[in-house]
Amino acid sequence: MDRLDHFRETEVSFPHGAGDRFVAPIRRNLAIVDPSPLRRECLRLALLQQPRRWHVTDVAAALELAQLIRRGEGFEVILLGGATCARIDLADLGLLSAAAPETPILVTADCDDAEGARVILRSGARGFLPSSLGLKVLMGALERIRAGGTFVPLSLTESVLPSRVERSRETPWRELTRRQCDVLALISEGKSNKLIADELTMTESTVKAHVKQIIKRLHVANRTQAALIASRASWQSARH
Repeated sequence: MDRLDHFRETEVSFPHGAGDRFVAPIRRNLAIVDPSPLRRECLRLALLQQPRRWHVTDVAAALELAQLIRRGEGFEVILLGGATCARIDLADLGLLSAAAPETPILVTADCDDAEGARVILRSGARGFLPSSLGLKVLMGALERIRAGGTFVPLSLTESVLPSRVERSRETPWRELTRRQCDVLALISEGKSNKLIADELTMTESTVKAHVKQIIKRLHVANRTQAALIASRASWQSARH
């Protein structure tokens, strides 16, 4: 009996169900698009050091990634980077969104002008991360976007909030029903309407109605602003 035959016999002699203990890790496939080789390499090495590791594919141009996607490559998140907001080509956002419409895009760049970041968000990015923030924030942003949420720093939303909302920002839960607080808690975790509906045992249309009321009662423009206000106010302890 050669070694291969011996291996085959040994393989089939495992106790029934023993293989069930070996569970494949959750795949976290990340595509990094950035013209800077240094930024790409530093991000790759940093992500490999994290407990929740990402399998990273990095390319210099959006066209390269679009070609990989068309050949069958799949990714959970696309990280589009540039030195500044002005260096982020909105055409690249459009190209990647068209190539992988179900894949969220997180943009990272240095941006002194908040409006530049807002333009990027309106052009199809699911989130924006200023390069002045650290690796821990990046990891949280990637996980949030991967789970179906969005990520926008509060600094990009504060200037568009009306001054009359200051009291609501400090104690936003006072404007909401208990059920709306439950929904907002899950929104602030980056969960989609479908995941919220599953967790709270309600229909997706009911969740949408709650979200609409939350936005109205907190006097904000969208669910992202509502989640950011709630997170900063540390309001969840007041739900109990």
